[in-house]
Amino acid sequence: MPEIFYRGTPLPLQITYHSLKKSRLEILPDAARATLCYDLSSRQQREQLKILTEQLYRRSTKNIIEETLLLLKAFAPRQINAVRYKKMRSRWGSASASHNLNFNIDLAKLPLPVQQYIAIHEYCHLFEMNHSPKFWARVAEFDPRYREHRRELRRLEKSWRSDSSTASSTSSAGDDPPSNHRRGIFSHLIRPK
Repeated sequence: MPEIFYRGTPLPLQITYHSLKKSRLEILPDAARATLCYDLSSRQQREQLKILTEQLYRRSTKNIIEETLLLLKAFAPRQINAVRYKKMRSRWGSASASHNLNFNIDLAKLPLPVQQYIAIHEYCHLFEMNHSPKFWARVAEFDPRYREHRRELRRLEKSWRSDSSTASSTSSAGDDPPSNHRRGIFSHLIRPK
């Protein structure tokens, strides 16, 4: 059965067919379900599934990044001119000297703390456009466990590179996701009431 990576977890992909013209992809608690038009050819179904997966990843990435940036701006305000979400081949994100941030829509495949780490990393470049000790100190202010999250990112990248079938949106599972994939990393900043 095909799988889709979502927030660090490989989910089985259930495919159902219908007579309506609109297809959709939804995330369920323990699976992903694609509903496709039954009169599409196999090639058209694969194309539709790829489009639906990219739309899901774009929405999910945008939601997590926007939430994370709002929190970051509340603690350390910095001007952001534009935030863009796109499919990138070799980067998870980037920041420019003109205060633009770019994020790879495939961030949605990563565990939540790793997604937040990448947002923090790029946001901190708005203060320091390098990887100096000062930059890493700022990253550590927002994510004291950034080294752990960075290691997890590298582990996942290595796993996905070594399993070429995992490179596509619907793929076989790689290594098991970390047990903390559903928790965010801002607990040290937000105090319970």
